Amino acid sequence: MAEYKTGDLVHIPQAVTLVGCELSDDPQLTIPLAVHETQRPEIGVVVEVSPPGYVRIFCSGRHWSVKDNSVYFLGDTYHD
Repeated sequence: MAEYKTGDLVHIPQAVTLVGCELSDDPQLTIPLAVHETQRPEIGVVVEVSPPGYVRIFCSGRHWSVKDNSVYFLGDTYHD
């Protein structure tokens, strides 16, 4: 599993679901405000490592949460 850090560039493949939400200290209070499925590969930058299994990225002018196993370090040619 990749360990992302703030500032890492990530490759977001086509057909990945990005979730826009207000973050809360209590994960049960996190409410999705928008959902976007990528139509083509995109590049994002990690802005925060969120609850286990998720990473916050900035992509297409917005902040999103995405499953960390759905994105890859920019330049990765293989995946474990």
